[in-house]
Amino acid sequence: MSAPDSVRTDPDLAELAPLAQVIARTLRDTPIRLGDPDTTPTLVGALTVAVAAYIGAEVLPPGALDQARPLAVAFDVEIERSPGQWTTFSLDCPRTAALEWSASAEESSGRRARVIRRTTITTIEPQPARAEGSSADADPA
Repeated sequence: MSAPDSVRTDPDLAELAPLAQVIARTLRDTPIRLGDPDTTPTLVGALTVAVAAYIGAEVLPPGALDQARPLAVAFDVEIERSPGQWTTFSLDCPRTAALEWSASAEESSGRRARVIRRTTITTIEPQPARAEGSSADADPA
């Protein structure tokens, strides 16, 4: 079996060499204990993140993930403490649950409440191009 840092150089596999290096680096850098089932999720998670980051940055066209990924939407409730001063309760729930909670809060406290839509947009930006031969390209072995 070859060492984790060695990469096959078959002509058909040449395009996969950078991905193999990402995987080898992750295997080398992720602390695991052989035979310990508690470390398996750590390794699987680290590999998943490393490969996803590589695919997102190096393989997919720019903006591909932004178009495919739905917006993360959640609803919070704000209750008016005093005129113009609101306290936010981050419920992180669907709209119907936030509306029900808001109505219940108004009824029980006698204060105004409002539902706030929170939208999170996540984008992945490519890493800036490195100058050829720079020290940033070196593998920190």
